[in-house]
Amino acid sequence: MLNVELKRIKKKYLRIKILSFFAVLFLFAVVAMIIPLRPSASAVEKRDLAKFPEFSMETFINGEYFAAIDTWYADTFPFRDVFLRGNTLVSSLNGIQTVKIKGELTNVDEIPDFENRIDEEDETFANESEEDVEVAETTPANESDNKVEEFVPEVVDEVEDAPIEVATQKLGPVFIAGDSVYEYYGFNQASSDGYVNVINNITERLAGKATVYDIIVPNSMDITLNDSIRKSLATSNQNDAINYMYSKMSKNVKVVPIYKTLREHKKEYVYFRTDHHWTALGAYYAYEKFAKVKGIKAASLDDFEMVAYDGFLGSFYAESGQLPALAANPDTVYGYIPKSTNSMKFVDKNGNEIAWNIVYDVSGWNSSTKYNAFIGGDNPLSIIENPDINDGSSCVVIKESYGNAFVPFLVANYQTIYVVDYRYYNEPLYNFIINNGIKDVIFINNVVATGTPARIENLEHLTR
Repeated sequence: MLNVELKRIKKKYLRIKILSFFAVLFLFAVVAMIIPLRPSASAVEKRDLAKFPEFSMETFINGEYFAAIDTWYADTFPFRDVFLRGNTLVSSLNGIQTVKIKGELTNVDEIPDFENRIDEEDETFANESEEDVEVAETTPANESDNKVEEFVPEVVDEVEDAPIEVATQKLGPVFIAGDSVYEYYGFNQASSDGYVNVINNITERLAGKATVYDIIVPNSMDITLNDSIRKSLATSNQNDAINYMYSKMSKNVKVVPIYKTLREHKKEYVYFRTDHHWTALGAYYAYEKFAKVKGIKAASLDDFEMVAYDGFLGSFYAESGQLPALAANPDTVYGYIPKSTNSMKFVDKNGNEIAWNIVYDVSGWNSSTKYNAFIGGDNPLSIIENPDINDGSSCVVIKESYGNAFVPFLVANYQTIYVVDYRYYNEPLYNFIINNGIKDVIFINNVVATGTPARIENLEHLTR
């Protein structure tokens, strides 16, 4: 009798389980059909999601139309970011995980032997055997008349109305250590040689007309990660890679070696923990080194007004699937506003000129976008005029996003600063330099960019 009762109870609960399962499926199916709930962008992945495809007879016949609908349906499922966060949270509960690798590690090239071109008294690139240090602290040290008309269109927007387009970036494999993330670097000889060729070619063409400077910025893995951990990881030695590229550059290129400089400040807040960029403080130390190579006096940090925008959760936070450990300890974006001016203008990707601020108040912005406090983010062309300098001095900075935090410091030394993001600018760089009478050409790139084929193609197109 007891067995019969137990079987009846088991059947009852089995029916409840089955009905509950199908009820959940039905609920998800209903929710999935509510078009207004479908997101158009993902904050977690920092990208636009798939759009519903436009109908055409050709794609209908070959099946591409229905495949695109499948992609749209899966990519824009309602509350996808909530589910992604939940998945990350559940995964993080799987045992004690103080460190882990996210992403696929690939084979990289060996760094060839090279003749050291750096004066050892000025900058040593030998492998260092220092004591292990802690990950970076979270407080900063207190320490021409010929204008090209097509580059200066009429202002169409004011600062308070101008939108900022947030660029996305797909990172490579990353190493997660507690509340900090570090990006791997893999040396690619073909791309690195391509980068060197770009710099050498434009330097040769500009001989007698302008001076070319080159700054290759290491990422945080080689600077702020604990040394004993760094040496155990399958990541290329950025020190050797940078010096290899410098050794192949023409003697007419003024290289600005900053690896050792940043290592000397590794206990300071020179890199973000939740984002792949360096901080403005790290960029300032590079600016000091640039001034030394150029033979000018660098402005001190006291010559700038420091501002702080907290709550920054950058690309590493998104790439890691929004790890709770990172969210619990977000970064702070510190900016340094030049005292002479905080005004600039940039030309957006549609050719419109927009008035903006060199360091913009992003305190009310989304937590993932606050690195765009610097020079309005990534735009084809930006222009800064210092009203306190009237000597005709000018420079052009050719950069990817690492250069954004570097540019504001140059305001102290130049009357006019042009900024070109080579990923979006399409006009010949040589003509721009000559037509504007620019005397200093500053290339600044993070070390990962110098080994990325797409970035080298961008640079080759720009300097053609």
